[in-house]
Amino acid sequence: MLETIFTKSSTLHSLGTVQHEDAVLVLPYIDHDLTFRLADVLRRRALHPGLLVLVDDDERIGFMKVANYVCSHSSSKYFGYLAQDAFPGDGWLKSAMKTLDSTNAGLLAFNDGRFFGTLAVFGLARRSWFAKLYHKFIFYPGYKRHFGDTELSSIAVHQNQMVFNPGSLMIEVDYEKHEKANDPDDAALYKQREAQGFDGNIQNG
Repeated sequence: MLETIFTKSSTLHSLGTVQHEDAVLVLPYIDHDLTFRLADVLRRRALHPGLLVLVDDDERIGFMKVANYVCSHSSSKYFGYLAQDAFPGDGWLKSAMKTLDSTNAGLLAFNDGRFFGTLAVFGLARRSWFAKLYHKFIFYPGYKRHFGDTELSSIAVHQNQMVFNPGSLMIEVDYEKHEKANDPDDAALYKQREAQGFDGNIQNG
């Protein structure tokens, strides 16, 4: 039920526009073997139609740029983002779609086993909502690797647009996560934008 397309960041320009009535999702990756195995599990456990675009970032342009490119060259009611360190629960897409359809929320945070709805490490978002934030992009385009999801989540929480369903399971499996530092430029940009209310999308103070 979940269709998949494999491509590379070096050939994204030839992807064209991808479409699905319900959901288009992007999954940037650099580990080929892991991602091919993950794609099979994602397909089997989605239990709902959708289109997953898996992008080998061979040019190392970064997660955010890959996600934004696919988002801006796709059409669907919802747009989601995953990563190679994700592992899905059964019915992950089915339950996410049902939750968004029934609540009219802007952003669903998958249950990643860490943040429990306060941060959408993996998310599914309503285009009509995030189009008011970044037009054709899912993330603020100034970020390269980190904090795009943090900003998106912060805005969703402040606007009462975040929704969480524990049954929409997408566990983050990264055994060296605690050893990896955030991109310092992305961290600095986030602090600057947060202080300014993310272009007025939240009210500080």
